[in-house]
Amino acid sequence: MTREISSEKRIAIGRNRDGRLEVFFVGKDGVLRHNWQSRPNGLWEGESSLKQNAIEVGCGVNADGRLEVFWVAPDGTLMHDWQLTPGGKWAGAEDLKAKAKALAVASNADGRLEVFYVGADGALHHDWQLAPNGDWNGPEKLAKVASAVAVGRNQDGRLEVFYVGENGAVMHDWQKEPNGDWFGAEALQGKAREIVVGSNADGRLEVFWRDDLDIVWHDWQLEPNGDWHGQESLGVKAKRIDVAENRDGRLEVFYVDGDKKIRNLWQVHANGDWGTDQEVLGDEATDLAIGQNQDGRLELFYFGRGSEIWHNWQPRPNAGPWNPIVRYDEPTVG
Repeated sequence: MTREISSEKRIAIGRNRDGRLEVFFVGKDGVLRHNWQSRPNGLWEGESSLKQNAIEVGCGVNADGRLEVFWVAPDGTLMHDWQLTPGGKWAGAEDLKAKAKALAVASNADGRLEVFYVGADGALHHDWQLAPNGDWNGPEKLAKVASAVAVGRNQDGRLEVFYVGENGAVMHDWQKEPNGDWFGAEALQGKAREIVVGSNADGRLEVFWRDDLDIVWHDWQLEPNGDWHGQESLGVKAKRIDVAENRDGRLEVFYVDGDKKIRNLWQVHANGDWGTDQEVLGDEATDLAIGQNQDGRLELFYFGRGSEIWHNWQPRPNAGPWNPIVRYDEPTVG
């Protein structure tokens, strides 16, 4: 029996400084685990426990290349752990002195990590490093109501956070200048229950969400760092969504449909319109996340049959059809 689809993000992908992908996931026993490629684009080392229980996970990359993983513990405590050296051993879990329900991680223009999360009070909060690779400021509130969160970085380096606000409204806020203070919340068109964001080849942010009817919508900046076009439907329904950038700059959306099959949609050309062709990339799926190999090939990870982690990957950068579905501890190249 497969798991029901839940709202928690139970898979996160990081890329080590040497190009090796590392996947973090909450196992069916609730334990936070990770696995990593033994070489860039290659075989997997074998999963290892981080000896912590979690319900949601996210990952960021420090300015010096060290991965830092963030998770929500079963009691709602926001936790983090980090590599002591790039690609190396882990320091050990620490409490970020906050309670959370959902989270997203981004890097500021100066390399400082910033984590955004929905607090136990239902408000949107954030916390940030005081210096690149350094200690944390402590939590501050950004908005009174939030239920899901995603974050992108504008072409000029300013972070922009997107979240589901009161009555499901699609909301956003942005830094006034790179690494700086925040402008204040504004609404985009549409209602949402899940939200993700990608960056076009020309630097324009594009946000994707699914509504209460599971219809997938998107909106995009008219120019880099600029105003927004207005919502349009992508013509599909989904239970979960994610987005990634191909090496040639084309965005590609991945989603779990009503039959728990993973399908994809992609831009016909960079910064352009969306095609209608779709592939079936996985089945019995309940969660998904996308990483990009050092050679540019996208790689999909998801909870599938047996509530185990499976993966699929492009045979070459920017191209399909994708490879056969296999467990994630099998190689990514032939």
